[in-house]
Amino acid sequence: MSDLPVVDSTQIEKLKEWGGVGLQRKMIDLFLTHATDRLDQIRDGLSKGDADMAETGAHTLKSSAGNVGASRVQGLAQEAETLAEEGNLDELQGVFPRLESEFDEACMALKELAEGIQE
Repeated sequence: MSDLPVVDSTQIEKLKEWGGVGLQRKMIDLFLTHATDRLDQIRDGLSKGDADMAETGAHTLKSSAGNVGASRVQGLAQEAETLAEEGNLDELQGVFPRLESEFDEACMALKELAEGIQE
């Protein structure tokens, strides 16, 4: 997973091609604003033993991360979604700290990218 970029710049460029810098900023802002809620949803699902809640949070985080090119987060969220879908919360508990760490790193990288986006 570490061979993947924290943020895939080709995805960020696709956003620009599709909708200009406005779309780039909007998608990054949406991720930074709402993705933490998805991470919390996974955490809550783990703490409550609710695999469906964890799965929903992981699925939504996976999609959001893909939209902004947060490749490592996307891959770990996919793994989390699969584990939750299988009801394997013990193994998901082991994956979650890596997901949190990669999420924090992706957020920092996306904030820096957002600051550098020029009209």
